[in-house]
Amino acid sequence: LTQLQYLNLSFNRLLTVPGWLSRFTQLQTLVLGGNRLTTLPDWLGQITWLRELWLIDSQLAMLPDWLRQLTHLQVLWLLGNPLTMLPDWVGQLTQLQRLVLSDSQLTMLPDSLGQLIQLEMLDLSDNQLTMLPDSLQQLTQLQTLSLRGNQLTALPDWLGQLTQLQRLVLSDNQLTALPDWLGQLTQL
Repeated sequence: LTQLQYLNLSFNRLLTVPGWLSRFTQLQTLVLGGNRLTTLPDWLGQITWLRELWLIDSQLAMLPDWLRQLTHLQVLWLLGNPLTMLPDWVGQLTQLQRLVLSDSQLTMLPDSLGQLIQLEMLDLSDNQLTMLPDSLQQLTQLQTLSLRGNQLTALPDWLGQLTQLQRLVLSDNQLTALPDWLGQLTQL
């Protein structure tokens, strides 16, 4: 199976990731979500050609350090993990186009998230965010931004500069007013 490009092992009862995965040198998409993984082996960082990594509902409390080696990663799904913080090195994943961090326990975001200038979709739904870092204004390619289910009381003015936005989800927050710049997002 040396030509295997897509492998979906999701929603099983895996406690560990089998070592033989490292032999799939053409693997571009790896789906491991919905298992009982609390940690991931370091050798996964050697699959540097990986383009998509899906770790949905994987019980990860923190991102493994080796993840920063996956510099070709374009899609990272971390939905439903008990993440309370993101490491600063997340900004090194500069090829990311889609990042899903919903249903976690994030209370704040690192400034380095603003370095992901290729991002087209960012899902931060159902976290505990009360504010967004100003560095996110650099994400000028964003087309979808979901902030549903947080604790935002106001929206930063720089959001009005993200003119590529086609979808902005703000439901289930604590907003009391909508800013005037919302009408300037003509792609919405």
